[in-house]
Amino acid sequence: MKLSDINARFGASGGEGITDKDGNPVPRREGIGVLFDCPKCGESHPGFVPFANPLDGGPGTHGSQGWQRTGETIETLTLTPSILRRDCGWHGFFTNGEVISC
Repeated sequence: MKLSDINARFGASGGEGITDKDGNPVPRREGIGVLFDCPKCGESHPGFVPFANPLDGGPGTHGSQGWQRTGETIETLTLTPSILRRDCGWHGFFTNGEVISC
């Protein structure tokens, strides 16, 4: 299965009208992670995996909790380590734009 089959797309955060808890504007960030429909449950169960190395070159938004990314497009995206959805039990990899279940 391809990442495009599960509606994978790069996530963003911040931008116009978004402020932090102190009221300061939060700059727009692009490519901070990948959003997707669950490979096991479908669109009713969306997921998000943050990147340790976002596409925009900035720091990861989840500190050391992000996944290492290679690839600049959904078609070439590879993440390490594997992804475990504890809520539904899906476990697998995103490798070169493919979804590989364990």
